Amino acid sequence: MTSGSSGEPVRVVNVDCYLADRSDNYADERKTIEGLGGELVLQVARTEEEIIQTCAGARIILSEGLFSPINRRVIENLDDCWALGRYGIGVDNIDVEAATDHGIIVFNVADYCVNEVADHAATLVLASARRVVSSARYVRSGGWSDPPLDPPLRRLNRLTLGLVGFGNIGRRMVPRLRGFGMRIIATDPFVDPEIASDLDVELTSLEQVMAESDIVSIHTFLNAGTRHLIGAPEIGLMKPSAFLVNTSRGAVVDEEALITVLEERRIAGAALDVTVEEPLAPDSPLRSLDNVIVTPHHAAASVEALADVHRGVIEAVSCLMQGYWPAFPFNPKVQPRLELKPYADR
Repeated sequence: MTSGSSGEPVRVVNVDCYLADRSDNYADERKTIEGLGGELVLQVARTEEEIIQTCAGARIILSEGLFSPINRRVIENLDDCWALGRYGIGVDNIDVEAATDHGIIVFNVADYCVNEVADHAATLVLASARRVVSSARYVRSGGWSDPPLDPPLRRLNRLTLGLVGFGNIGRRMVPRLRGFGMRIIATDPFVDPEIASDLDVELTSLEQVMAESDIVSIHTFLNAGTRHLIGAPEIGLMKPSAFLVNTSRGAVVDEEALITVLEERRIAGAALDVTVEEPLAPDSPLRSLDNVIVTPHHAAASVEALADVHRGVIEAVSCLMQGYWPAFPFNPKVQPRLELKPYADR
């Protein structure tokens, strides 16, 4: 399994490597792959053509970039590829359907950074509810008494938190914010209502979450079904005093619609760790609106999380090279190009 049909070493390509000029950051990957008779290649490819050329002959392709286009056209040219893996949870830059059609496994590191993102989202919820950033700006500008608080502050145990998505991260929001006495509701069509009930969370419709929540926090994958899931109609259901928090993917929200309602003060504000375009354009209204908090897509960041994502990728690649399924296949019903034993049999 550690060589292709030609007997050549298994070629593993990190196609859009963030730190290709600092290869020591991938020393553990290289040690594991070479120890199994393979070869690790670090590249910085960003366009379709660059990716196709870079990945010629690759058996396992790894992606770090959020926007690198591993689309159907690219995948149709990956004749030797067994698997596509993400350094992260979201796989929205990979056309999973196309990969499945071509017998290519897509895997992620599903247990990476879930605590960090839940921590960050909870921080943004509290910062919004208590108006921490706007109050700090007011003091920095020379103010002190009577900071502008519109809408007025509310007691946290009188607020409803609505979660859009109730997976690993959404569920971790519950113990983080339950202690403040918030009522918590959620929407997720793929979650068993008993799971929510066991956490004393009401599982309901997206419309009810948007209409009843004082703070809406988004925790869902980006795919064709969730792109602009939160559009103008959904935002229009929100209370004028409500806040929107997004730590998932920028395109889950119709950003233009959100900017419009923020400019017109039809909702109280937003706290975003993700935007449609990243880095955020210098002239984006989100940079200047005083009812917006923007952080630079670092909800996942911690020393421990970085170690975890590398560990997860190494484990997945090691499994594949030894003839086993990876721990977190994103398309588990794919008919793979190579015969693999169950992950549990490792």
